[in-house]
Amino acid sequence: MNVTANAKFHGQDLKDIPVINPANWFGKTWLVELGGSYTPLFLIVEADNVCDAIDELAENEKFGHQIIVESEILDDYPEDDRHYSGNGQVLDLDHLMIYGEEGSEQPFPCRYFGDGLPTEGIFPSEIWEYDPADSET
Repeated sequence: MNVTANAKFHGQDLKDIPVINPANWFGKTWLVELGGSYTPLFLIVEADNVCDAIDELAENEKFGHQIIVESEILDDYPEDDRHYSGNGQVLDLDHLMIYGEEGSEQPFPCRYFGDGLPTEGIFPSEIWEYDPADSET
């Protein structure tokens, strides 16, 4: 199932945000912003913490390339300044923002939408009521 989300963040309506790892962390979501251009890319990532959210993004087939450093340009990233994923990949986190805070309310209330979900959407914590085996993006 392809899952997207709608959220309100700082008074702005964000629509059709791709969701990475839906139904895999009890609805605990992080809003990820990949900047560096005129229009940022927003993603919702279900993960336990910020580090896990970065790892989920790096491992995602569709969006991981946004932060993984290609081997051809590794020399541009001095060893002392490198960030690594859980799988040991070098990551470029210069244009990455993650919103959310451990143990606090989400600053971006969101609802999930997708095939097999109600047309009015559901809260991320409710997705377990649907078939999580089909919830891959």
